[in-house]
Parts: sequence; C-alpha cells; structure tokens
Amino acid sequence: MKLTDDILKELEKYKKYWWKDDINYEEIKRDAFKLLIFTILSQNTSSENTRRAFISLSKKFDITPFTLANAGKDEIAVAIKCGGLHKVKAGRIREAASYICREWNGNMGWVYNLMKEKLREELLKIPGVGEKTTDVVVSSIHGYENAFVIDTHMRRIATRLKLVDEKAGYKEIQERLSSIFPWEKIENKEEVVALFWLMAKYTCSSRKPKCNECPLKSICKR
Repeated sequence: MKLTDDILKELEKYKKYWWKDDINYEEIKRDAFKLLIFTILSQNTSSENTRRAFISLSKKFDITPFTLANAGKDEIAVAIKCGGLHKVKAGRIREAASYICREWNGNMGWVYNLMKEKLREELLKIPGVGEKTTDVVVSSIHGYENAFVIDTHMRRIATRLKLVDEKAGYKEIQERLSSIFPWEKIENKEEVVALFWLMAKYTCSSRKPKCNECPLKSICKR
C-alpha cells in the first residue's frame, strides 16, 4: 500500500486547518530545548491548549534549561494550567530542565551534530521524555522519513488502514505507517506529513469519521 499522486494532491485541501498564531513554530523548532518543552506540553491535550500553555509559560519564564530548572514546580504548574495536566507536566518540565543542566551543562546545541540513533538514545535518557517527544525533536533535525511521529490520530488511522492491530506498539505503527509514504518523490516531506496528520484528526476522527470525503477511501479497509 502506497499513497498515490492523487491522494497526495487531495491532501492539500487540509491546508485550511493550519493554525495561525503568535507563536512562531519555525522559531521553536530551531531551539531544541524549546521544542522539547513545547512537546511535553502537547502530551494528552489539543494543539490549541499546547499553544496557550507555551505562550503562558513564555510570559512567566525564559524558556531555558537553567531558568526552568530553578523555577518552582508550583510556579510552572500555574503558568501552564490552561494546557491540562499542569501538575504532571510541570514536574516533567522541571525534571527535564534539571537533567539537561546537570548532564549537559544546560546546553542542547550539541544534539544537532548527533546521528539519528545516538540522538534518540540521548533524548530518551531525559526524565519525562518518551518515544513521541523524542521523535518530534529527531524529526526536526533529521526529517520526517527518519522519525515519523506517532500520536493518537496517527495510531487510529494506521489501525483503520489495517496496517497494524489495536495492540501494536509505537515502533511497529511507526514503521508500517511510514512505509506507505513514497518518500523519494515527496519534496516537502514535513508539509505532507502535517497534512496527513490534519486529515487523521479532522476526517478520520474517532467518532463519526467522514469516510466519504477521505482521500484514503480508495485504499482504506475500514
């Protein structure tokens, strides 16, 4: 199973869902620590809540390892309350920042020079950082074909395409779903993956999926 040229073309209609906000996500992606914090904030919440929480945190603190490592957990929690699970995430943010200060002298710039597997290995050592969070950072450095991020929406669409069963683990879903993308012919890989994710979120929704308007209806086995 591969995404055809027609499917790739039809994905472009999801550009209307791209969010516009005062957060410059491209700027965040250029700073590995900011991207790490942004992704921790995205855990188990919507993209809208993630942005609100990041904005709120940015107004209260400089988003640097030393600042957040020395901030009070309760202060961080109050700043990100609008993002959901604020107490849990505040703990993860502080632990991650403390680890980076302690083990990496507060600097993440060196991670850009690591090969993919070594980068994954180092990121997974950070407390509170799992496979999804790691792959968000890895994909920003090495590209989406090398670190295909799996979240709830991607898991759901992989299951409905019968690429995996419901008990499949993260790596299996990642490998199987990534395999349907004709990477060699896709110029803007990040854009195509983003559009595919938007399709999974808005069309292949968990409740009442809009199968008739789905670009994948010709290959879906649901």
